[in-house]
Amino acid sequence: MIIGIDGGGTKTTGVAVDEDGKILALKTVGPSNPNSSSEETVRLEINELISILTKGKALTEKDVVFAGISGVESGGKKEWFMKLLRAFTGPYAKIFVDNDAVTALYSETKGQPGIVCISGTGSIVYGINDMLKRDRVGGWGYLIGDEYSGFALGKKALDHIFAEYDQGDSPGELTDKILNLFKVESVPELVPVMYEMGKSRDRVASIAKIVIEHSSIGDEKASGFLLEAADSMMKDITLLFHKLYGREGVPAQVPIVLTGGINQHAKEIITYLQEKGLKERSPFSFKLAAQHPVAGAIYAAHKEMGNDITPLFIKRLEADLTTWMKTDIEG
Repeated sequence: MIIGIDGGGTKTTGVAVDEDGKILALKTVGPSNPNSSSEETVRLEINELISILTKGKALTEKDVVFAGISGVESGGKKEWFMKLLRAFTGPYAKIFVDNDAVTALYSETKGQPGIVCISGTGSIVYGINDMLKRDRVGGWGYLIGDEYSGFALGKKALDHIFAEYDQGDSPGELTDKILNLFKVESVPELVPVMYEMGKSRDRVASIAKIVIEHSSIGDEKASGFLLEAADSMMKDITLLFHKLYGREGVPAQVPIVLTGGINQHAKEIITYLQEKGLKERSPFSFKLAAQHPVAGAIYAAHKEMGNDITPLFIKRLEADLTTWMKTDIEG
């Protein structure tokens, strides 16, 4: 049995499959990022997840677990997470823990090299080349860079409406939507809402959905924010490309997987990047992620074990995953 796990700061999805790619169990639980949740919270969520996926049975030496978890690349968190998994799976299974960007990438490349650009509440560009060299650009959190994250978009919108207020301009529709989101009557009333201890990041990031909505109906200011984000993406993707490939051995095309809530909902971003890539004659082939990243955890497990990922395995896994995910969402 192979268990794949994709975990972040909000939710964690795990899937158990057999050697043919047939899903045996699937479950979504709460957060598993050890930097944004307490160790006890993560322990409880992972305990529930593993218990459901294994049906309470200890795993054997034939079983493999691959977990792509956000926040495990620093401060000894990867080792801590591996011990946590070991406590719930027993002493025999093979366990691998990695950055969740790997699962996001592999969900689309099926274990092949490429670059993934994640733009959600936070952001990162992460890649693996043909020699299995890995590198990243960004992903340092909302206070450092993070120029194409939901937080960055939300902050741009806040900067804009507060500048309007300072200049004495009449509030526009963008301002009204943001005020309604937080149930306040005026721009100054947003200040204590935004600065409430422990809630600033998520509240600012939540404004990104309003930016996307306004861009889709022709708001030039909102569209400008998104295109600025896309330019920052292209800059970081290009930087990472040069770090991974240098001047030699450059492939004809490098898959660039776009994922995260911003990329998924702001369709103008991929269009802009595709046009920009053609104009600059870049080797980038942009694609919106279509599969749940937990599929990438299964492909990553196969890679770690040196197994071939056959077209039949992919077809069966992804067909099953569509059905099981719908059931999981509907309860």
